[in-house]
Amino acid sequence: MILYFSSTGNCEHVATHIAKQTGDVAVSIVTLMKAEQTSVELAEGEQLGLVFPTYFGVLPTIVSDFLAGLHVGSQGDHYVFFVDTYGFHYGNLAPQVAKLLRQAMGREQDADFLLQMVDNWVPAFDLTDEAYVTDADRKAEEALTRVAERVVARERARVKGEWPAPVLFGMKAAYRAGSKTKSFSVDDACVGCGLCARQCPLEVIQMRDGRPVWAKPTCTVCLGCLHHCPTNTIAYGKHTKGHGQYHNRHL
Repeated sequence: MILYFSSTGNCEHVATHIAKQTGDVAVSIVTLMKAEQTSVELAEGEQLGLVFPTYFGVLPTIVSDFLAGLHVGSQGDHYVFFVDTYGFHYGNLAPQVAKLLRQAMGREQDADFLLQMVDNWVPAFDLTDEAYVTDADRKAEEALTRVAERVVARERARVKGEWPAPVLFGMKAAYRAGSKTKSFSVDDACVGCGLCARQCPLEVIQMRDGRPVWAKPTCTVCLGCLHHCPTNTIAYGKHTKGHGQYHNRHL
């Protein structure tokens, strides 16, 4: 079983690709959350894969909250691996995952793999730059092939956190600040289709009088609403307009 969280398709693509190579199944944690499923059972010898993105150098809150409430039933020996997808910095996800796995199944992962992909943090990156997107995607596909080969071989390899404690503390604070939904806005070109509300993994967005409203003060800031908006009318802060949208082109 390979568990993943994906907003724009990067982690979904990674999880499904590795699943095909290993004869496994990829499962979205959002699907499990909506079904209120907080436990998984592994058959004897079955692998457990985790594929999650880096947000501000840490785990997205939707992921950390899910793993904190997860119980993994296991029989015998299992190969447990984690793939950290990132755009610019990979941060300190591996130690976080190790701690949460100790709570969930009494042991840490056997392997951590880093996979740099297209950075879709649109407040900072211009995704209309086709040369950047194409080149980053090509490199990511080459790296994904190597990661899948290492998983098939059940390689054991661990990654240390990238940042010292003071930097990580600052990035956690930045993530908390960035998670405030007051940063989102929608312009008058919105057609009221409701896609943003339907795809929001935490059901933060509600449709009121044909307009999306962020009904909770914080979210996991996956920016799925912005990237999936068919009219590109959702903005986050002051620097996303004109920076385009992103969806993994292999899905």
